[in-house]
Amino acid sequence: MLVNFTFKNFRSFRDEKTLSMEASAIKELSKSVIRKGAYKLLPAAVLYGANSSGKSNALFALARMRSIVLDSVKLNPQDTLRFDPFMLDRESAQKPTSFEIQFLKDGIKYRYGFEYDKTRIISEWLYEKQEKEREFNLFLRAGSEFEISKKRFPEGDGKADATLGNRLFVSLCAQLNGKKSSSILDWFQHCNLISGVEKQGYEGFTLKMLKENPEGCNEAKDFFRRTQLGFKDLIVTEQPLSNDVLKEVPDELKEFILKEFDGRSVLEIKTSHWVYDQDGNQVEEKIFAKDEMESEGTKKVIELSGPLFDTLKEGSVLLVDELDAKLHPLLTRSILKLFMSPETNPNGAQLIFNTHDTNLLKGDYLRRDQIWFTEKDRTESSDLYSLIEFRDAEGVKVRKDRSFQNDYINGRYGAIPFIFSSVEPWDNRQKEK
Repeated sequence: MLVNFTFKNFRSFRDEKTLSMEASAIKELSKSVIRKGAYKLLPAAVLYGANSSGKSNALFALARMRSIVLDSVKLNPQDTLRFDPFMLDRESAQKPTSFEIQFLKDGIKYRYGFEYDKTRIISEWLYEKQEKEREFNLFLRAGSEFEISKKRFPEGDGKADATLGNRLFVSLCAQLNGKKSSSILDWFQHCNLISGVEKQGYEGFTLKMLKENPEGCNEAKDFFRRTQLGFKDLIVTEQPLSNDVLKEVPDELKEFILKEFDGRSVLEIKTSHWVYDQDGNQVEEKIFAKDEMESEGTKKVIELSGPLFDTLKEGSVLLVDELDAKLHPLLTRSILKLFMSPETNPNGAQLIFNTHDTNLLKGDYLRRDQIWFTEKDRTESSDLYSLIEFRDAEGVKVRKDRSFQNDYINGRYGAIPFIFSSVEPWDNRQKEK
């Protein structure tokens, strides 16, 4: 489980910021708090802010850390690292980006991080903490210099010289079957970022789950029924790759696909609906291809079901950029409830997403420590802060009985667009022509 994530000098974030999943001492929605030994962690966090304020970049920062951890070991010596520092001052572009994460894995809290620029890993560190023990250092790296604990991290002994300047030491140790380093990479493997706008990258996963995983499929179908999406049932069919299947693909690409993947089959989602007689009685069942019959919102819920229910089953972490896109507010709320309820989230899965849906700010859907805001200052640098941390002009905290939705829309917490109120009416401009 994610405890917290700290990042600095990444895209619109110049200064160090931390997204924390640690539950504060507040009492609201206490049953939703996940207890892991001495730790109390949150099952969800939601980011609000104006367009271009940094909401997506906060999620992309963790996704970037993940990609470097998993992929740096594949780099050749001359390859560069993906490096996106803050670019709107004269110093930050020359400074490194830093990431540090704390998470729980197999009863151990790990603290792992690194600094890097376009060409090299500048520093890297790993600590572990068993419950009721102090934190111990496993290794420290500064450029090509290493300090490795032979007692607590024997898998790293003798491997420093084999670590290229643009590769992470923990990734190399995992590639060589190190136990603790492999556990760390496994955690990152199960921390995923998906887009709420584009389905590429996870629709195929959903198809496979609905076809082959009865547990995930049954849970997803139960969710579809409870949210009353309108169809009777969902069917996954397998059919040979053909011109009909690829009818929307350009001819040149279609010819290549048919030749390259001759004999292969593809999966397709279909939905069934009741047909009614004039008295409203169900008389037969009719089946449609998902993309022909269903609304954009219904299609999105179906497509998201793979990552959502796999995350719940595995007790892992899912980041969703723009979860609410194309979704009715009640559907977004239903997805959030899957993670907030111990009944549907018994394995301690965590959902982190950004949204413009302020309906989640009213009622008992979120705790104050689950609500986060992003806002840019006058130098275009993004800030990240939670509602539980917020203080008004008099230094007073936000009370739990405040109307969070109204306060946010009215600008009490910042993180909203600044809109000029003296815009000339369009009709007046037309009259002047």
